[in-house]
Amino acid sequence: MSKPLLIPWLRTKINSGQYDGVQWTNPEQTEFSVPWKHALRQDSSNTDILIFKAWAETSGNGRAHGDHSVWKRNFRSALRAKGFKLISDNKNDGANPHKVFRWPEASASGANSAAGSQEQDDPDLSEYFPLPTQESQVAPNFEDYLYLPEDTVFSEHPGHHVILQECLMGLNIGPNTEGTAGFELPPEQQQLQNPAVIGGHALPGQQQFPVVYKGEAGLPEQPAGPIEGAVGGAYDEQFAEQFKHSVNNTRDGEHFKTHFRISVYYRGVKVLDELVDNEVGIRLVYSPQLTGTVLDPGSGLSLVSLPSPGAMLDQTQANLTQRILDKLGEGLDVGVSGSVVYGQRRGEIKAFWSRSKFDESRQPQEISKLQPQPLYMFKEFIQGILDFINGKESPPSSLFFCLGEKWPDKDNRPWDRKLITVEVVLTSMEQLKNMAVGGGASSLQSVELQMSLEEMMDLY
Repeated sequence: MSKPLLIPWLRTKINSGQYDGVQWTNPEQTEFSVPWKHALRQDSSNTDILIFKAWAETSGNGRAHGDHSVWKRNFRSALRAKGFKLISDNKNDGANPHKVFRWPEASASGANSAAGSQEQDDPDLSEYFPLPTQESQVAPNFEDYLYLPEDTVFSEHPGHHVILQECLMGLNIGPNTEGTAGFELPPEQQQLQNPAVIGGHALPGQQQFPVVYKGEAGLPEQPAGPIEGAVGGAYDEQFAEQFKHSVNNTRDGEHFKTHFRISVYYRGVKVLDELVDNEVGIRLVYSPQLTGTVLDPGSGLSLVSLPSPGAMLDQTQANLTQRILDKLGEGLDVGVSGSVVYGQRRGEIKAFWSRSKFDESRQPQEISKLQPQPLYMFKEFIQGILDFINGKESPPSSLFFCLGEKWPDKDNRPWDRKLITVEVVLTSMEQLKNMAVGGGASSLQSVELQMSLEEMMDLY
């Protein structure tokens, strides 16, 4: 016996009025609400999950175990697989917890949609990879920390698409042809003549001149804190001069120089801490056979392999993490070209970034696969130092990445609750920031220093 078609089945159920709260919310019958009450609420009852149970019994999934959370997940995933869009999430409403969905455009018109009657249901995930029915040590509730994206995240054949989409429930693994998420380049970066050039400088591996390595000594030594006598004091001429000298040591003409300290976290637990003394940049990959950092001669970048999740106690988390790693492909580049720190993804896995670990914008910034993308410009950091001198917050010195999941997401889930996150510290910026903060803004209030910093910004 074949499975029923979701779209005509659901339209019939909404029209029947037999499920409390499952109803049309507009006259055109293109939007409908579904009760969405958490099982732990004191006022929860069996009537809250009747529509989920009905689909589980009709489709043949979830009936044997009777797990309410599995019924709800399968129902939600079936909606997403068929193009239903979540337009209002009120699951935390105290009086009436519910969600509102929009009908797929192709089948929104007419009570007996032709498109709906012709649909072909994809196989359900639980037939291939059953979701857990018991609480997990690390992730007690999938719905609390993973979510299905509103856009398509796989570009494979339909059956595999639904299997992986259901299993990963929110992991954004995009096709190779997927573009960027609309990050607008600064005006000075919009003169790219080809994807191999950014900020007027050729990228590593495609430069007109060979990459020059400084050896193990790396960057000129910079103090981690202020010189003696500068802490907390008023303007200190010697300290201001030392700070100016340290800033000059971070550049070679128009080229910004830095090393990279990489910290990798698997759901908030640090699994790798690596300092890379390569001024060209790094490429994050998943290559278990690599031991330590390896230089890629073609690009000049240092390859840093993310560790295997096999040792995790929670096998569900380990499996999901492994799926992301397997899609990392040629990896994620973070490098320096001229005075620009850029990023570019090269594998199938999508990556998102921010300059703050506590970004609450709820607007994910996707790293482009099509061309190198500016993430941080040295002159922006210098402007941040000037702002700090004038009483504002100190500038950031790290870049934060999330692999496979949108972040910051619309539900404002913390960075350290995502499956794979990476902090990349730009060590030159970190040293200058520590020096400025340690000495205090007042110790840098030198007209000569500020004019020097402003002139430096004009060079970039």
